Amino acid sequence: MKYSILVRLLVLGVMVTGRVIAIDVLSASELETEELFPRIEAVSLESASLKKTKRAVVVLPEEWQSIKPAERRTLVILHGRGRHERSLIDDKLIRQQLLGSGLFIILPDGDDGWYLNSPLRKQDVYETYLEEVLGIVSEQYELPTSQKQWAIAGWSMGGFGCVRFAERHPGRFAAVSSIIGLLDFPRSGLPEGQSYKVPVDRFGSDEAVWKQFNPINVAEKLKGVSVLIITADQAFDRTMNEHFRDRLTELKLPHEYVELKGGHTFPVVRASIPLVLAHTKRVLQRN
Repeated sequence: MKYSILVRLLVLGVMVTGRVIAIDVLSASELETEELFPRIEAVSLESASLKKTKRAVVVLPEEWQSIKPAERRTLVILHGRGRHERSLIDDKLIRQQLLGSGLFIILPDGDDGWYLNSPLRKQDVYETYLEEVLGIVSEQYELPTSQKQWAIAGWSMGGFGCVRFAERHPGRFAAVSSIIGLLDFPRSGLPEGQSYKVPVDRFGSDEAVWKQFNPINVAEKLKGVSVLIITADQAFDRTMNEHFRDRLTELKLPHEYVELKGGHTFPVVRASIPLVLAHTKRVLQRN
């Protein structure tokens, strides 16, 4: 079933000349909501930042309308490269785990945008777009704005994206979980078999600029956030995750580091989802 509603779009911040400034832009945006599965809805919107139609999937707790807005707990999960907003819910096992979590779960469509505002492709403002999506979905489902009630996670490109977004928005999330994320990236000089080709059409070719996007260089911004890092023993991202773990240790920032069996694959993502849900619920429930 499809229906349309009007919401007020509140944009909390945009990237301008490399820094975040607070703005308050109110705009009417028509949303189309479609039920994909029971308690799983697809929200379509006209993105003001990307200037095209985009979609996010929202997984709802049982009897969610009876949960007081102030008691609603939210987890954002960012997909990997080549995947999309339906990748997790199209997997029957993961779908059941998400439905049973008791959380409001937001799955945005991040295209191949790495969840950042590209220095090269000026129209590709995927960090601003993610802010936009979270604002719209929060308004639609009456989600509280308190850090204590929000967590973010992601896998592969989304692991990079979730950590970087949490660093860029300190005080926004209580927990962050990265699954096989590229957490020391973009960069050169990694061991053979433990690197990933930098998409220069997205990041540019200037390695000095790359440093501005590498999550490891501002890991101190995760102070006060509960961090879970998951990698796999045969994954090409393992060395990057070891570097990020070591940086958090150097900064004396508490974190949990898990190494599963496997490679940089979706089965590892599937095995990681219960760990992410448990970590998220533990942190948000104690808050």
